Amino acid sequence: MGAAEFYIRKKGIYKNAREAFNEAVEDAAYEHGHGGYTGTIAEKNSFREIEIPGRKDVRDFIAECMNDENHFCQDKWGPAACVSLKGDRLAKERDDRYKGKRNFNVFYFFGWASD
Repeated sequence: MGAAEFYIRKKGIYKNAREAFNEAVEDAAYEHGHGGYTGTIAEKNSFREIEIPGRKDVRDFIAECMNDENHFCQDKWGPAACVSLKGDRLAKERDDRYKGKRNFNVFYFFGWASD
């Protein structure tokens, strides 16, 4: 059994990262089955939130984590990594559908999963 990379972006009305994570897991299980070894976030039962340092680009930061062999997201049996957008980054993501709505969030979940 090997491992596969996954990247999931959840944008919408979520009270917290757990709610977005649970939806991402359910979506992946629906799309890829419940049999295990899908190489998707469906194989994960937990996540760890990490902060983006300074003004670093979100995608560059995620790529650095995914390429760092010592980063916890490399463990196909461990937790997924989670980055939540805040401040200006989050404001740039808000479009007309979410204007004036509370609990608007954007989360990126990523890592390796068994396949």
